[in-house]
Amino acid sequence: MNRTLHHMDFIFQTTLGTYPLAAQCEMLAELGYQGLTMSAWSKDLKSIPQVKPAWGLDVGAVYLIYRKGLEAFVINVFETLEGCSTIELALHSGDDVTNFDRRMLERLLPICERRGLEINLYPHARYGLQTTTQAVALCKEFNHPRLNIVFNGYHWYAMEEKALEQRLDALWPWLKQVNIAGTRRSPLGWGGLATIEPLDEGEMDNFVLLGALERRGFAGCFGVLGWESMGGDVYGNLRRSVTAFRGMEQRLAAHPEWAVLADAPY
Repeated sequence: MNRTLHHMDFIFQTTLGTYPLAAQCEMLAELGYQGLTMSAWSKDLKSIPQVKPAWGLDVGAVYLIYRKGLEAFVINVFETLEGCSTIELALHSGDDVTNFDRRMLERLLPICERRGLEINLYPHARYGLQTTTQAVALCKEFNHPRLNIVFNGYHWYAMEEKALEQRLDALWPWLKQVNIAGTRRSPLGWGGLATIEPLDEGEMDNFVLLGALERRGFAGCFGVLGWESMGGDVYGNLRRSVTAFRGMEQRLAAHPEWAVLADAPY
């Protein structure tokens, strides 16, 4: 099975500057990615409708952060976005999910209904909404068909939520997107929690995650998370990740039983 694989555009935002959109898309298309997730602060949001005709790539989602004071910016993104119907929304109005977040969702969901958009809640380490448990609780609270969840393997691992099978079962009714990364827990990583690396690096076993999703019948898009801290050659890191992903995919097709683990002996 050739799963749909996107890459988040963070990887192109380096310590030396940001790659132009054309270079981003040419790299992704040449390496066999099917699309990208674009960050809401990108200067290229208005160019989203041109991405598919020019490079054959989909913009599967726009990643957006809500904090107090960003209400006008967030609403403007929802009101003006064209060429993409999914917004991955990270909530960070406090140390936990707060009523500011809830009021923001109350304002955004009618816009989604009117404009045909969908919100995928994005649990994010060190933010107010930082676990899949919190995301499931919000989806139950609002009970709205346009409010769903993106499972980010990196943030799940960094937060040490554990219980992978149980967490996937709990969020399954709302699961729309999966993001993955190579990662290892380290004080040198993002937020002092964990590194973000290409898929062929780190201690997180993404093959097991793919297997757990395959057994549940997940047929959605996979996004790869990148970050400037990865360093090195951006194209090389993109190539390493797509090669690793397709390798895991082929191995899983041939040996699905390899992704079913026994309990750790310690």
